[in-house]
Amino acid sequence: MSKPHRFFYFYNQNKPIMKNTFLLFVCTLVTQIITAQNINLQISDSETKESIEFATVLLPDYKKSFVSNEKGIFMIDTNKYKLPLKVIVEQFGFNQKEITLQNNTSAYNIFLDPATEVLQELIIPPANAKIKERTYGRTKEGWDNINFELTNFDFSNKDSGTEFGLIINTNKYLKKLKKVNWHINVVTFKKAVFNLQFYEVENNKPSKRIPHSEINFTVSENQKGWLVINTEDLDIFFDGTKKIAAIIKTQKVDFKKGEKEATLIMNAAFTTSNMLTMRSNLYEKWETGPASFPLYITVDSYE
Repeated sequence: MSKPHRFFYFYNQNKPIMKNTFLLFVCTLVTQIITAQNINLQISDSETKESIEFATVLLPDYKKSFVSNEKGIFMIDTNKYKLPLKVIVEQFGFNQKEITLQNNTSAYNIFLDPATEVLQELIIPPANAKIKERTYGRTKEGWDNINFELTNFDFSNKDSGTEFGLIINTNKYLKKLKKVNWHINVVTFKKAVFNLQFYEVENNKPSKRIPHSEINFTVSENQKGWLVINTEDLDIFFDGTKKIAAIIKTQKVDFKKGEKEATLIMNAAFTTSNMLTMRSNLYEKWETGPASFPLYITVDSYE
């Protein structure tokens, strides 16, 4: 038999009156408990003092990685990740910083120092070269008409920075990136922010990131078909490397009202070129396989 619910009353002239001070005590206690469960990180630029959007937050003891929001804020649940807790914060273009979260602090201001060694290289195309517009990657929407549920987002992974993309075969010439084209079948989230990154390739896996300006873009619930990202003004060049990795990193996912999960669906095809590669967080290895989804780049090739 379940135990009966018990309520405590104070009596005045035989009329039960719940004491307001008791309710205030309970509310205050609950608030303190909830607050104690979370630690807020504010990540900012040490020089400008401005927040760093979508910084990477690593928990090495748990082999977990996360992404802060667009205001540089990330909240850690200390019920799940016990204190003291080692935290590493990084963002491309800044020096990595490591701190240890203690029991007596509910908020931390973390300042990252800009790193000069990852500045984008200045490239001057050869004056006598012939410029030809070319496309590389998978340009067709659905060769096999196979729907591919790329990832299922829920509250456990929506901030983990899931990455996916293609290993793209190009040519041996210098190339300037003009556009990135990505075909989407269905999205069931309200809105998501993604980041586009390019990597050098070794053994059919992304290796070293190619320095370039940040490319963040938004996909809304109404997005369907080809999404075109214009990059011509960013002066992103690829040298004679024949293979590059075009990687889309999940920065933020907003669910529809009342829902707790969402999916991203595209057409998949089996192939031995322009292969799919992905990882769910930074502590996992890249997994590359003989499949692809509709993603291609448009470049000016200097031949």
